[in-house]
Amino acid sequence: MRFWSKAAPALCGAGLLVLSCPAILSAAPCDEYNPAGPWRSAQIRLSSSDFSDESRDEMRSFVATGSLGRVEVSVRSSTPAGIVRSVSATPEVSRFSPHYGEQLKGIAIVVSLKSGAASATVVLNLRQVCAEYFRRTVLYY
Repeated sequence: MRFWSKAAPALCGAGLLVLSCPAILSAAPCDEYNPAGPWRSAQIRLSSSDFSDESRDEMRSFVATGSLGRVEVSVRSSTPAGIVRSVSATPEVSRFSPHYGEQLKGIAIVVSLKSGAASATVVLNLRQVCAEYFRRTVLYY
């Protein structure tokens, strides 16, 4: 009983300190403009549903990540092999519907393909500074 009578004021003091300083409860925000910040990665698969034109030589997608940090992209695999001409992945703010205020931070992806790629599949490795999550969206650019 003696232990609790001495520990109770210390526990109450610690609880008041935590409640009065909200910075203790939350982690420091990630600086997405610091290239040395923490990276997160994911694999994204693009298929025939991601073609953006009738000639079927360009795939586009948007991946919501919650960050505008630096992006690195590489081609993990492609079917048929060697069909990828170039890949671009840039951080952007989606302004798909300005009427409803949607502004998603993420990565705009463009993959240019060589001709004759009607049923191409491309798997990309994406890395981004301070990415919170990787969610494919229905937004195409």
